[in-house]
Amino acid sequence: MDWLERLNRGLGQILLGEGTVEVLHWAYARHLANNNPHRHTFFEVCLVGENGAGEFTVQDQALPLRPGDLFVARPGVVHRIVNTEQPEMELFWVCFQWTPAPSKPPGEVDRLLKGFAESEVCVVPDAGGRLAAIWAAIRAVSGGAGSRGDTVQQQALTAALLVSVAQTLSEQGDGLEERVGPGSGEATARLAVRFIHDNLNRPLPLGEIAAQVHVSTRHLSRLVTAFTGSPPAHYIAAARLDRARGLLGQSDLPIKEIAVTVGYPDVHHFTRVFTARFGCSPGVQRRHPEKGIVLNIQKHVSLV
Repeated sequence: MDWLERLNRGLGQILLGEGTVEVLHWAYARHLANNNPHRHTFFEVCLVGENGAGEFTVQDQALPLRPGDLFVARPGVVHRIVNTEQPEMELFWVCFQWTPAPSKPPGEVDRLLKGFAESEVCVVPDAGGRLAAIWAAIRAVSGGAGSRGDTVQQQALTAALLVSVAQTLSEQGDGLEERVGPGSGEATARLAVRFIHDNLNRPLPLGEIAAQVHVSTRHLSRLVTAFTGSPPAHYIAAARLDRARGLLGQSDLPIKEIAVTVGYPDVHHFTRVFTARFGCSPGVQRRHPEKGIVLNIQKHVSLV
């Protein structure tokens, strides 16, 4: 088992501030190939390594990437990575969900993470190499024998990495010209998407989401569809099932509990819609994570 496989097996949910972070996936490419425009229902934080240069295109705006740059893809935002030099860029990245604690007063870490989640800055330099050092430490710890002590260190270093990412955006973002400046409609859609991800454990009527961001349901539907590429109901369904898939791979929670956690109190219904989206049942997905294939959410998944 190499360091990356051990890292992906060793991490799931961790406490961060008063909320929780669910780590969905760690990845590394010595030479990353160009990819096609795509979007996620989670955060993806990337760090360019020692070689390569390129562009990070976010909703048709191309931002230059250089060695040592940190860049962030946020939920629902269409993005693409393209190399502009050879050799192709070295890249480290981690995918995660952040869920704040709604009933507790936020501390400094919570405020930093909230600022990160709501920021529009996409690319910042890793001044001083702080993030690269933490990433190197995570890799070194994960290269061991996979003991309990290693897992504890991985979790502590992951927390340190995410807080440092939020601090880096806060400290350096205000002085950057390389930022995406969405209009008010996009900002509203971003808030709606964030509200969706914070409340996947319960029913989410369109009217409630619209009231949360102070627009009509018809206008909200137009904004979310333009921002994510999917109508709100389809986006919510995809977000629920993507969260469930992450929990199946990164936690030991029973399938019934996972179903409730992502808003499906009926485990049989959950199994049907999960199978329709990924082509295999939750149990098979847990035993064989490589089997899942994303099918057409609009044709195969219902929220009722």
